[in-house]
Amino acid sequence: MTQRKAKSGMSVRLILGIILTIMGASYLGVGYMTFFRDVREEALIFQVVFGGLGIVFLAVGIICLFLEIRKRWRSNRLFKSGNYISAEISEVVWCTNIRINSRHPYQVMCRYQDMGGNVHIFKSRYLFFDPEPLLQDRMVRVYVENGNFGHYYVDIDEVLPNVTMH
Repeated sequence: MTQRKAKSGMSVRLILGIILTIMGASYLGVGYMTFFRDVREEALIFQVVFGGLGIVFLAVGIICLFLEIRKRWRSNRLFKSGNYISAEISEVVWCTNIRINSRHPYQVMCRYQDMGGNVHIFKSRYLFFDPEPLLQDRMVRVYVENGNFGHYYVDIDEVLPNVTMH
């Protein structure tokens, strides 16, 4: 039996990180290769522009990849730790401010009230189908760090049937 992992899917940060890292490495490579081949003054501008853009793109791409990998690592760590709270699904939101492949994703909003009376709202990952009619339960597990509600993972797959998109 395989162990379940926290699902995260493709994010904008991951795609942007991959694209910028490839572009940065390419620009940096072109600037570096021309540095040793052409020593004329006119080529210096070309080398500085390509090398400088390559460094900037590469740095931003690596930062985006690092942040995304850290987020996924944290979600998996929270999921495996087993420390969870039960939150009530309050609503399913259609995110019209985001569009991927001409489709707007859905997000499940969960509500939890702690012992002090504070209400915490948690958001699930983006889903590219309407989960409202498929929800099997109104309570969902939210994996949280010890006392830090800022780091969480909503296990929405627990209350949904196995959905395969074709």
